[in-house]
Amino acid sequence: MPRPSVLARLAVLPALALAASCAPRAVVPDAERDRVTRELHGTTRYLRVAAYLSPFYGDGGMALLSDQPTSELDLVRTPGDKAVAAPAPEKVLPPGTKVLLRAIDFPTPWNIARRVVMTPRYHPWVLLELPGERRPVVVVLSQTAVTFEDLRGELDRVLAADDTCVFLRQLPPEHQKAVLAKELVDGMSTRAVELSWGLPEKKRIDRPAGTEAWTWPGGLRTAAFQGERLVKWDRK
Repeated sequence: MPRPSVLARLAVLPALALAASCAPRAVVPDAERDRVTRELHGTTRYLRVAAYLSPFYGDGGMALLSDQPTSELDLVRTPGDKAVAAPAPEKVLPPGTKVLLRAIDFPTPWNIARRVVMTPRYHPWVLLELPGERRPVVVVLSQTAVTFEDLRGELDRVLAADDTCVFLRQLPPEHQKAVLAKELVDGMSTRAVELSWGLPEKKRIDRPAGTEAWTWPGGLRTAAFQGERLVKWDRK
């Protein structure tokens, strides 16, 4: 029969295995965390593009902010590695909406353990304060964002240091209406399409022909331009 000390070690093994499986996939160096805290925490930002506000998966006390349709998000998976659908959006927030960046919450083992299970626990969370919204608002960053430049680059896709509402007001009324609904209409400028659908993942530009082809994450949305005006788009 194993000695008590051996039994104690054997009992610890499942816990260690569980801790290992829950460990963050990328570790943010302390120097990078310090820089994030120093340069970003407590700053005022504005929505660069129109964004959806949705319930934060299994945590009803928080809200999710995303420039992507919730049907495109793949942030939470079951133990069987199946994607968990994000909740449907409650509303669309317009470009230029003012927010306060409270903090960036990294996926340390402690933070992962205290987060609600059915949430994107292994990702960095950007915690925002939105006027009129009682819940903390979260922008989820990718698991591979480990440096200050990585984090700021991802954050800049959704948030800007300056108010972008001025660009919205300069659009024709029909295009403003489309942006506020996160929709597209013929003839929108490239800037208007960015305000509505967010920044694309890829751009293919043919300058001699005056054409551009844009693709958003996963190839689920595409847009084509002629002379910087929208002529075709698709959403799968």
